[in-house]
Amino acid sequence: MKDEAAPPQASAGAAHTWLGPVARVALALVLLWLAWHWLLRHADFGALLIQVQVVPIWAWPAAGAALLAGHSLRALRLQQQWQHLRPVGLATCLRLVLTHNAAVILLPLRSGELGYVWLVHRHWGAGLRAAAASLLHWRLQDAAVLILLAVLLLLPWSVAGRLLVLLCAVTALVCLRRPMQAYLVRRWPTWAAAAPRTHWLRSGWLASAGNWTLKVLAMGGLLVALTGMDALMGLRAALGGELAGVQPLQGPAGLGSYQAGAWLAAQAPRDLDPQLLAAALVVHAFSLTVALGAAALAQLIPAPSLQHVDSANAASLPS
Repeated sequence: MKDEAAPPQASAGAAHTWLGPVARVALALVLLWLAWHWLLRHADFGALLIQVQVVPIWAWPAAGAALLAGHSLRALRLQQQWQHLRPVGLATCLRLVLTHNAAVILLPLRSGELGYVWLVHRHWGAGLRAAAASLLHWRLQDAAVLILLAVLLLLPWSVAGRLLVLLCAVTALVCLRRPMQAYLVRRWPTWAAAAPRTHWLRSGWLASAGNWTLKVLAMGGLLVALTGMDALMGLRAALGGELAGVQPLQGPAGLGSYQAGAWLAAQAPRDLDPQLLAAALVVHAFSLTVALGAAALAQLIPAPSLQHVDSANAASLPS
């Protein structure tokens, strides 16, 4: 009996399903290699080693505490958002936030974002669509906050001009928030669970703004201490690194793209470029160490019993 050959359409479809992801990963690796090649050619690690010895020892734990405070704000937001489904302690929510953040760092092309959907579904029994809508809501808020910070720090205008544009942008955001939310709820009913219409803490804006502000201040302060640049340049460099780090097409942990973003945004004198690139690498490595170390320690927090959540999930499945 002859084996039937697979239809050409099926073979082409199967090839298409794996060629796309492989091409994206390969492109990310090429970009990572190019970024590192450029970085290692231009960074001055000798001068950086001398400058590291001048940085006060307390600056490193202070910066680490600021980063962890930002994660704690996200944990509080996570707890507030889903408490109507099940009460979960703040320590457990911090464990989930740090675990999700570690997955985003370690997995390429930000594929670790899917960990948020699974964790929310697992711990609160939320539907997958509601969890995905919540993740989208988080990232839209993050994008809005980063744009506002870019208006404040990166526009080549006077301080008064930047503050005026920032005030107009915040006013527009406040005025349009409820109409846009109502529109999204009509078009996508699961958005109601992702963006509850309550106070600002639960709606997530305060958590997102606090997280990114603390991170830019912490990383910018370290860059200033390591390079001797002025405070505005340091904050611009830190924001540029974060803006580059949230792009989907990059290597694991944003290595290379973070340093390039910091260099582009800082607008520093050319003679400072080697020190800036080396400092951005050190600061980025410090941020990754804090994030991954905190995620590892967070696994010591006892996980809550999920038996009744699993039962609810099983009951919701079609028979």
